[in-house]
Amino acid sequence: MKLAALIDLFFTDKSWEKRVVEIAGCGYRYIETWQGGDAKVLQQMNSAGKDCGVSLVSIVMNHVGDKDTAPINRENKSRFAERIDRFSDNALSAGCTQGIVTTGNSISGHDYQSQRAALVEALRAAGELAKTKGFTLNLEPLNTEVDHPGYFLDCPVEGVAIVKETGLDNVRILYDFYHMAIMTGNQASFIEHNIKWIGHFHIAGIPGRNEPITGELYYPFMLAVSLNAGYDRYFGLEYKPLIACPETLIKTLSYLKGNE
Repeated sequence: MKLAALIDLFFTDKSWEKRVVEIAGCGYRYIETWQGGDAKVLQQMNSAGKDCGVSLVSIVMNHVGDKDTAPINRENKSRFAERIDRFSDNALSAGCTQGIVTTGNSISGHDYQSQRAALVEALRAAGELAKTKGFTLNLEPLNTEVDHPGYFLDCPVEGVAIVKETGLDNVRILYDFYHMAIMTGNQASFIEHNIKWIGHFHIAGIPGRNEPITGELYYPFMLAVSLNAGYDRYFGLEYKPLIACPETLIKTLSYLKGNE
């Protein structure tokens, strides 16, 4: 079980390098970050990680609010490709070989099918570029009921269909248990049938997006389903801690390993 703490959300009073050391001290060997645009920061994380056995495993390539790079807008195709090119270079300079892609919010006046077609086209072009570097893109569906009203992609089934259409094995989906439980349910069955299309997982408690220790999802079961289906990549901890560090990460690690 490869658990990656989202470094942006933990030990926030410390420098990036010290956060890496503190996360390592809580028993983690992997981190991910939202800081895909700053190669220097990524390299600082990587350097600190080499000293304490921690690897950077995922970055964010574009955020939901980045309208200029939203791949559902055909006018953004070249800008999106440039973003993927630059951010993948940033990541690779820090030893990281995958990144998260968001679609952006639906565009007023544009029909669904035209936006979907633009998304497939942009993902295919960016994915082909990334593949030459050995880099993977993980497309993320989000919930539109609580956190991201108006977001274009809120269905994991549609997410899988879109990545299949790219025809690329380095374009997959990010399956976020929190977001998809809000939208669809029936998660175990979906994961078992679609594990080959899932490149990354995210974890957070429901409701509230806080510690996964409490809430309506029993994560030790969900992680076991994923692992038994053949998943061998990373589970990212993208939750807003209510418990202070380091206790939040220590308790979460014990829980996810089935010790609580």
